Amino acid sequence: MDTQKRLYLAVALMLGLTMVFQIFIWGPEAEKERARIAALDGGVALADGGTLGDAGVAVAVAPAPFPVALEDGGVAQVAAPVPEAPLRSLELVRPSMKMVFTSQGAGLTDAVLTGTRERETQRLTVAEGYQRLVGKQFPPGQQMDLANPVPGQSPQLGVSIVGDKPLSGTLRYEVTEEAPGKLVFTGAEGPWKVVKTFTWDPNAQGLTPAMKRSERDPRGYQVHLAVAVTNTSAAAAKGELVVQAVRAVNPAEEEAPSLFGSIGNQASVLCKAGDDVRRHMPGEKEGAFLSCGGTEKTDFEEKGSVAWVAIDQQYFLTALWPSGGATEGRCLLHAGQSERRVQIAVPVDLAAGAVATKEFDAYLGPKDLEMLQNVGTLSPTAAAGTPGASVGLDGTVDFGMWAVICKGLLFFLRFFHGLFGNWGLAIILLTVMVKVVLLPLTHKAMVSAEQMKKLQPEMEKIKQKYPDDREKQQLEQMRLYQEAKVNPLGGCLPLLVQLPIWAALFTTLRTSYELYGEPFFGVWGDLTYKDPTYLLPLALGVTMIVTQRLQPQMMTDPGQAFLITWVMPIFFTAIMMNYPAGLALYIFTNNLLSIAQQFALRKWLERTGQAAPKPPASGKKAEAK
Repeated sequence: MDTQKRLYLAVALMLGLTMVFQIFIWGPEAEKERARIAALDGGVALADGGTLGDAGVAVAVAPAPFPVALEDGGVAQVAAPVPEAPLRSLELVRPSMKMVFTSQGAGLTDAVLTGTRERETQRLTVAEGYQRLVGKQFPPGQQMDLANPVPGQSPQLGVSIVGDKPLSGTLRYEVTEEAPGKLVFTGAEGPWKVVKTFTWDPNAQGLTPAMKRSERDPRGYQVHLAVAVTNTSAAAAKGELVVQAVRAVNPAEEEAPSLFGSIGNQASVLCKAGDDVRRHMPGEKEGAFLSCGGTEKTDFEEKGSVAWVAIDQQYFLTALWPSGGATEGRCLLHAGQSERRVQIAVPVDLAAGAVATKEFDAYLGPKDLEMLQNVGTLSPTAAAGTPGASVGLDGTVDFGMWAVICKGLLFFLRFFHGLFGNWGLAIILLTVMVKVVLLPLTHKAMVSAEQMKKLQPEMEKIKQKYPDDREKQQLEQMRLYQEAKVNPLGGCLPLLVQLPIWAALFTTLRTSYELYGEPFFGVWGDLTYKDPTYLLPLALGVTMIVTQRLQPQMMTDPGQAFLITWVMPIFFTAIMMNYPAGLALYIFTNNLLSIAQQFALRKWLERTGQAAPKPPASGKKAEAK
């Protein structure tokens, strides 16, 4: 038994050292490493030879070939033409975003969201967390830019044609028309003349804190693109028209999910072709078993009826889809370490002098679930069209196997937030509601635990009677449970019910924009990010230990009791260190309610005579009596 105690104590010490290493050593060193990578050679090297500067801003390099996957599996390197039209940059400000267009590729180089919560996550050190706790203010994160360009490539919403007679994605266009809510680019190369017309609603507000949910307008984040392609040659020409969404990523600012690390913030690429939504992450491996071995794969292709492609930036989304509904073609996806790219490729086959127009829509904004459900139901421009069907971009919000529970939690969180205006308070009230709902089950578990405690003397007799026969002990114990009508697993039921709720809340916090960037009375700045002070996880661990100490000890093995009372809370605390503060707030509140509930139920059981008798006093206390 002493050996078991020493083993459990060693495990607890190892977990404690892991927590210390995680907070005070690994965290600062990881920050230094990210800074070192960001500063390397003036920026982070990109796959195509470009760099990202210290702030994640792309540093321009000489135009490089624009790679596009071909139908036969090869890669077409479309050479950049000698520019003739003047290079222009046009800044256009909308109520919800600032857009910067370039004539080099006729697309977006910036799509900066302007909302108060539409920012990069604010990352504070432990010291800064405590400084904020006592009132010091820190600048918020940078405004989210959903069009970070990749040097040498076609820009956001750039187009190209691949085939025997290619059109470069970096072709320089002329700006032929400028008007409120409209921009027209014209370019020509080889047999192709291309007219790209961008239109948007210049008055749509998008999403603001003062808006009611019914007023949130996705058109504030939408852009409509019409691509008119003319075959100016005397012979027929065909190929594939490729339209893309792209975003350069600074790998020093991304983290893969891990048990003791973080929930992860890596952007993924998605495609909906037919009825299937395919999602790919950077670092995926081909031919791997349980993530061991295999070769890393960065390029993916889906064929069929393409409904949309998207770049999922955790709480923000860049999506592109054919305006008239799903169309036959290909999704081309790239999930490199420094770049995410999604493309829609559709065939074009034009006779001499013929013209074909392909229309697309794009959404660049927050992943507000209800607003995404309305994308496509309203015309992307103020004057044209009639209400249509939803594009289905709410499918980019991935709740996984907990979808039903997550949506239920969101419903009640929104309800409580509507009453009190604070998401942290909404989480606390959600915890109270769940606790009340589970009260009958918890009461039954408490009574079962007390009944188990009454059987402890009989259990000891069985162990003494059959000291070397474990199988006989278990059979006699089961007979004892049946005679006393006691369920030995009854005390575990409340925890088993809570675990799916914890998992669903974790998924909700790492997925739902509604809670992103929301503070808890200004003390914890973002409920979806870890607590930089680590106070909530530590308080959670202390209350878990208190809860376990207050519960009737049903285990006769001291080693098992030590494991449940001390080792498991320490292990759980270590995991929670880098998980969302909102989840720690929920579990901490639940533990406080459990402690109060145990005191109340213990008093009630004592009054009704259902509580197990207290063990007799021994030693000096017994002699004093």
